[in-house]
Amino acid sequence: MAKYVYDKKTGTFQPRRFSFLALLRNVAGYLLASLLVGVVFYGVFALAFDTDREKQLQQENRLLTEEHDRMAAQLALLDSTIGDLQVRDREIYRDLFSADPPRYFFEMQDTLLSGDLSSMREDDLVWDSYAVTKRMESVSRQVTASLAEIDSVFAAGAVKPTAIPSIVPLKDFMPVQTGASVGKKINPFYKNVREHTGLDLVAPVGTPVRCTADGRVLSVVRSEKGMGNQVTVDHGGGFRTCYAHLDEINVSQGQTLKQGAVLGKVGQSGSCFAPCLHYEVLRDGFAQDPVNYFFAELDPATYRDMMIVALTTGQSMD
Repeated sequence: MAKYVYDKKTGTFQPRRFSFLALLRNVAGYLLASLLVGVVFYGVFALAFDTDREKQLQQENRLLTEEHDRMAAQLALLDSTIGDLQVRDREIYRDLFSADPPRYFFEMQDTLLSGDLSSMREDDLVWDSYAVTKRMESVSRQVTASLAEIDSVFAAGAVKPTAIPSIVPLKDFMPVQTGASVGKKINPFYKNVREHTGLDLVAPVGTPVRCTADGRVLSVVRSEKGMGNQVTVDHGGGFRTCYAHLDEINVSQGQTLKQGAVLGKVGQSGSCFAPCLHYEVLRDGFAQDPVNYFFAELDPATYRDMMIVALTTGQSMD
C-alpha cells in the first residue's frame, strides 16, 4: 500500500518518494538501539552472574590473600626473632669481654651503593664504587683489630673458652627436644603462671648429661620433691650451672669437672611432668637464658630453630 504526503505547493497529496538516505538513517537507528539494548543486557548479566573464568580468578585471589597473610605472619615472627637475637648477641659479647661489641656489624648497610646501577651515570658509578671500596677496607681493618683483641684476651688467660657454659648438656641434641626457656610459663600441674628459671630439654630416661664448662661441683642434692635430684657446678667468673630432675648422679661435691664430662643421667625425679633435664645458667646469681650460651656447638640453622621453639613454648615441664 503506497504512502502519501501532503504537498504544500500544489495543495494535493502526492505519493512519497523513496529516499536511500532516509532508509540508511532508519537502519542505523535500529542497529544503534539494538546495540544499546545488548550492552545493557550484558551489563546486567555480568553483574548478576560470574563466569567460570571470573570464579577461577576469585578463587586464586583468595588463595593468594591467605598465602600473603601466612607469609606476613611468619615474616613478623622472624623479624622479632632476629631482633631478639641481635640484642642477645650484644649481651653475650658484653658478658664475655666486658665491652660493647664492635660497630661494624651494624654499619655494613652503609657500604651499599646508592641508587639503581642501571640509571647511574658513569662518573657517579665510579665514585660510589671507590667510596664503597674505601669503606670496606675500613671495615676490614676494624674486623682484624677486633679479632686481634679477642686473641689477646684468650692468650692472656683472662677468659678460658672451656670455662664458659657454651655447649648443650645433651649430646646429639635435636631442636625438637627444646622445651620452655626462662620467663613466665604455665605450670603443668597447677596451670598457673610461674617464673621459669631454666631451659627444659626433653630426653629419654638414662640419657647422659654433660657438664657444659670446666668447674667444681658446688652441691649435690637427692630428693623426690621440687627439682628432684640435681647438681650445681661453679665455673668461676660468676658462672654457675644447675642440672635438675636427674635419674642418676655420677659426681660428688667438690669434684673437679672438665667441659663435656658426664655428671649424671636424665630422669623424672621431683615434680616433673615427663622425663627431661631442667638446665640453668646463672651469672652473678641471676638466671640467664641458657639458649644464649650454646653458640660454641650449634650451627646457625639449629640455633635459630631452637630459639624459635624456646620463645614460643608457653608451658614448662616442672
